[in-house]
Amino acid sequence: WPNGTTNTVTADPTTGAYEVESPTVQTNGNITATATDVNGNTSTPTTAPYADTQAPVAPTVTVSEADNDGKPTASGVAEPGSTVTVTWPDGTTSTVVADPTTGAYSIESTNAQPSGSVKAKSTDVNGNISPEITTAYSDTTAPVAPTLLVSDSDNDGKINTSGIAEAGSTVTITWPDETISTVV
Repeated sequence: WPNGTTNTVTADPTTGAYEVESPTVQTNGNITATATDVNGNTSTPTTAPYADTQAPVAPTVTVSEADNDGKPTASGVAEPGSTVTVTWPDGTTSTVVADPTTGAYSIESTNAQPSGSVKAKSTDVNGNISPEITTAYSDTTAPVAPTLLVSDSDNDGKINTSGIAEAGSTVTITWPDETISTVV
């Protein structure tokens, strides 16, 4: 096979016909066959070129958000060695190469994501693109508590707050006098 793996199969004793499937996903290259008879005599090799023109099967995709940062993780199985492109609800994309043996992949969004559709497709090493698969995503995980720094840097009696919160989230500040301010 083009990737260096081999198979051995016994030809039909009457017709000589044989059929064998490669043990792993193959890319472009040459396929070579030899025949060895029962006495151990081996034929000269026959070689045929092979070009993968088949689109991969659509990857599977599961979306979860386990670490409370609002950034979901897409994971699943795709054609081994293919590049998986994930499109998040906000329209951004992430890519990851599926494991060359198992096809497993996992990638976290670089942004916090709203609820919506997550799409995945894979592209094999020859540029063949799978059908796109879509799965619904709903952010049901509460964000991590925001950090909170309090100061009155200009000594005017009006408190200033600042900090870090989940990107795009609305931060609600409740002041000592019970008034409320919000900021995105």
